[in-house]
Amino acid sequence: MDTVSALDATTPEISDDRLQSLFSAMERDGYCCVPDFLTPASLMTMQAFVASSVRSSQNEYVVFRGSEAVKGSGLDELAQSTRFQSIFSRLYVASRNKPAPAVEFYQLLRCLTGKGMMQHSLNFHYDSYLVTALIPIVIPTTGRAGDLLLVPNTRPVRGTYAGNLVDKIMVDKIRQKSLRTRALNDPASFTRIKMVPGNLYLFWGYRSIHANEPCDPDTVRATALYHYFDPHADSRLKARLRR
Repeated sequence: MDTVSALDATTPEISDDRLQSLFSAMERDGYCCVPDFLTPASLMTMQAFVASSVRSSQNEYVVFRGSEAVKGSGLDELAQSTRFQSIFSRLYVASRNKPAPAVEFYQLLRCLTGKGMMQHSLNFHYDSYLVTALIPIVIPTTGRAGDLLLVPNTRPVRGTYAGNLVDKIMVDKIRQKSLRTRALNDPASFTRIKMVPGNLYLFWGYRSIHANEPCDPDTVRATALYHYFDPHADSRLKARLRR
């Protein structure tokens, strides 16, 4: 059995019919969920990686970017699974009605805990990537759980990076305070995703305003994120602004 096949052996296969149901849920509700996406053994390996990382950070917030940063956790291997990649390419085809580009992830593992927890909570934003997959690794079982708050599908995919930039500035700089106030005073007005470790949650990160609620500082909230397809990857304006 080659490496890719071995990876796929522990990754659920999503049929085309089920994929269509997931897509419909994302369009209707803003997100979808595949329960028990990770095997118990895979989840335990990832949880051990998180526990070790949090100890090494002296129980403070830590983030890992890219597959190399989480090597040996199983999260790096999942990114190479053809079954996992297929979910993203088929969602792209369903939403854009054209062939999907190669699946290349912008991958993160966020471990929220400690005194710096609030700094990394309730930061509402649009993602730069069309599809966001979130896999909870560790979720607090007492107190605040760090639920994901979503204002789903509030914009289309912009035709230009400039249009996208205006949207992001509006949320980051102009609407941020009112969104945080709303989250504190009227949390029921958001789509709330209460996460279960090992499940797979998918939503249109580019199109949806979202943020995580805080968790208690003596707990750990660890989530793996896989982002796919930047609509403005080839933008000259984006390249100039990032120099």
